[in-house]
Amino acid sequence: MSCPRQRGFSLIEVLVAVTILAFVISGISIILIKQTQASSAQSLERDLEESGRLALLEIARSVRLAGYGITPIAAFDFDRYACATPGTGSTCPNGGRDRIDGPDELVLSWRDPSFFRAVTAFNNGPGPYTATITPALTAPINAGRVVLLLCAGAEPSAYLALSSNAAAGATTLQLRILTAADGYFPTATAADSCFKTAGLMLVERVRYYIANDTDGVPTLYKERGRGGPEKLYRGIEDLQLTYDIGQPPAGSAFAAAGATPSPAPACTTSAWTFGLCATAETPSEAATAPDWRNDPYDSANRYTGHPANIRTVTINVVARSTRATPDRTGDSVPQVGNRPARARDTFRRSVSTVSEQPANLVTRAHFLPPVATNLNVGGG
Repeated sequence: MSCPRQRGFSLIEVLVAVTILAFVISGISIILIKQTQASSAQSLERDLEESGRLALLEIARSVRLAGYGITPIAAFDFDRYACATPGTGSTCPNGGRDRIDGPDELVLSWRDPSFFRAVTAFNNGPGPYTATITPALTAPINAGRVVLLLCAGAEPSAYLALSSNAAAGATTLQLRILTAADGYFPTATAADSCFKTAGLMLVERVRYYIANDTDGVPTLYKERGRGGPEKLYRGIEDLQLTYDIGQPPAGSAFAAAGATPSPAPACTTSAWTFGLCATAETPSEAATAPDWRNDPYDSANRYTGHPANIRTVTINVVARSTRATPDRTGDSVPQVGNRPARARDTFRRSVSTVSEQPANLVTRAHFLPPVATNLNVGGG
């Protein structure tokens, strides 16, 4: 009786099987790697878009508040806050608020709508001043914070600053007269006796800027006086701003075809818009400022390049992924504002843009028809 002959796989068959299996595993691995890379890229995309959107909303909200409850002359600050030589824009951080080789900065002021204290005693001498308030503070206030004293009937008013820190629970504030470094607020002394029973309000001054975090990731920061910078959103690589100045309406003597046309205050390529020129340029605090009480609505002073004549701020935010993409392919950056385009690298990016009107300045702008024969505003 013969036994069946046992036969195994030959070496060639084993090699063929291993080769086929290697191809299958390799294909599956490539698919898994691609899926992982795609998922990681989508995650980076979501994160950077969210950061860009939140940064845009934060800055837009502050632009809308600019000038609220304070003199419009102090709503925007282009050459005083945090500047080594107040009044000289080139001495501000990074060489100025507008840059063609880096992110812009934005400095805004408004009255804090959530803070009010009644003054019960005040020494209205030449300064420094001591104000007794009620109720007591619920949170500390740092030295340098600007305050607004407002008498009954909203006149007169005075702007001062804390000369020393005030702790939570304090009922007495030490105040001083403002200096140029405090911004473009009136610096008159608080000599009127009505300040002994005035209202005291805080003025918010905010600086937005971009700097690298400790790990090198570009980040949007918010600075409020001497309280130190606050880290807002990581992955914000660039901030570019443009400012539209109010133009004379058709029919005005100061319009292009009028009797005494006002020259466009910005550079020749943008005419009435600052921040689009090939050279850095911002609205000028040295330009003639409008007198909101005494100037007629159709006044040449309302069409100068002074910051109080800003009607629209366009905010451009470039968000960048916080880490390089897995496949090492990133995005280029188009020209934004007056900053040139930049080449593609290994990071994902998104550009978000919104135009906001500083409502508290716009409401003081020209709104009546300037033509003498068309003054029947009511239509009756």
